[in-house]
Parts: sequence; C-alpha cells; structure tokens
Amino acid sequence: MQFVHAVLSLHIAQNSQISQTSQTVRSGFDQFVLWYGNLPQLAQTVITVVGAIVAYLVFKIVAHLVKGLVTAVIAAILAFLISTVPGNLLLSSAFDRIQQEVTTHLPSGIKDQLG
Repeated sequence: MQFVHAVLSLHIAQNSQISQTSQTVRSGFDQFVLWYGNLPQLAQTVITVVGAIVAYLVFKIVAHLVKGLVTAVIAAILAFLISTVPGNLLLSSAFDRIQQEVTTHLPSGIKDQLG
C-alpha cells in the first residue's frame, strides 16, 4: 500500500511540475489578455487601429523591398546577357529562334517583302 501511495505521490509531483511550467509559459500571454480585456472599449479600439496601421506600413515596406529586390535581380540578369560574350550568344540565338518562328508563320507575300 505504501508503494502505491509513493508512486501516486511521484506521479502527482511530476504532473504538478509540468502544470507549473505550462502555467509559466501561458502566464505572460494570460496577463496581456487580462490587461487588454480590462481596458475600456475605446482604448481597445485605439490599440486595434494602431496595430492595423503598423501592420499595413510593415506590409508596404516589405512589399517595396521585395519589388526592389526582384527589379535588381532582373537588371543583373539583363546586364549579364548584354555585356558578356556567353550572354550575347544566348540573346543572339534566342533572337534567331524567335525570328525563325515568326517568319514561318507569316504569309508568303510578306516573307518575300522581308527577304
């Protein structure tokens, strides 16, 4: 009987430690929720509006940075294609391929005028 009591006591102590750790982690969030919940409705609305404005501004800044990054990558690729010999060869072969596709789809009268 003492063995069962000792095992139950150990089990209860372990659950108590897990519970205390969980409560410590949640207590910061719970305190914030309680603080926010005790604010007047006007203050809650102001915090919500300010949070929405900050979120919008952060979104616009990140979108602008991503747009600038994409533009820079495209500019770097185009600069490589135009200024290097391998890039120039790639552009030249792509141009020839597109020109060949266009001329194969044109009526014969227009092909004679171009040639």
